[in-house]
Amino acid sequence: MIVKEALLQGEKQQIKEFLTKFSLKMDEVEGSLYLEDDDKIVGTISYLGNIIKCLAVDPLYQSENAATLLINELISRLNEKNIYSYFVFTKPMYQNIFLSFGFRLIVKDDKVVFLEGGNDKIEEEIKKIKRKLEFYLGPIEENSDIACVIVNANPMTTGHEYLIETASKNHDQVVVFVVEEDKSIFSFQERLTLVYLACKRLENVAVIPSSKYIVSSLTFPSYFLPSDSVDTELARIDALVYKNYFKKIIHFKKRYLGKETKEKMVKYNEVLKEELGEDIIEVERYVEDGVVVSASLVRKYLENKDLDSALKYIPKGNQTFFSLMVKDKYGI
Repeated sequence: MIVKEALLQGEKQQIKEFLTKFSLKMDEVEGSLYLEDDDKIVGTISYLGNIIKCLAVDPLYQSENAATLLINELISRLNEKNIYSYFVFTKPMYQNIFLSFGFRLIVKDDKVVFLEGGNDKIEEEIKKIKRKLEFYLGPIEENSDIACVIVNANPMTTGHEYLIETASKNHDQVVVFVVEEDKSIFSFQERLTLVYLACKRLENVAVIPSSKYIVSSLTFPSYFLPSDSVDTELARIDALVYKNYFKKIIHFKKRYLGKETKEKMVKYNEVLKEELGEDIIEVERYVEDGVVVSASLVRKYLENKDLDSALKYIPKGNQTFFSLMVKDKYGI
């Protein structure tokens, strides 16, 4: 058996066909390795950045350390790229192999196991987030009345403002996580600034980056795809990460959601409600002058060079910054 890198289109196509036998799909990957024996593929593994994915081994070779060969080679190649922290989504049958390489289990369900290896540790990351929040909000104890809202805010609208204000009125402390992934029309820094400006008048609200552990390309990649498809299992992993780490370590009592109409977000909210039950508060969409406010509505006005109409749905606290920003971005 020999490990090879898939460079040719034909090799990549063979890997895709091999993966179908295991009900796996090779979607977005940066590179793939495969194990060859007698001119046929008997195992494969892929990666995207520091995410390891699509591990599959022919059942006839599972007792010959084929998976170990693939994982060892891939980690070596990641290290050569100066990547020393990595994550993996895999099937439960491969969990112990990754554990033997020093990976740590984050969460799992019946179909998917999510682990991390290398330098990063989720508990330490979220404890750092908690310490940062205590700087803004004061002590956070197990019995604290604290809630959270997670927004992409692409851009921040009066609808987002209404959702956050609702949480602020109902709880002593509120954390607003702004999705850190930079895959939206408005950059992360722009979105973070817009949310901060809109919320700075609310003394019990702290606005901070979401981290890579929630609503990110790592935990919920479907969120950033243009289609309405959603990987329910990965959405569940995202929900479990929140439940087992963010909620447990920061002691969140409630998580506020805006009611969704887009198919994939409706499905995501359903998964959150299944996993978190009464901890979820779903708020009806904010309506202004008979119009349901949404970020997509604002973006539509901007695409049509109609800044005045867009500003109707932008919080007053950040209209000046927003106007300056979109003049550069949209040439309005």
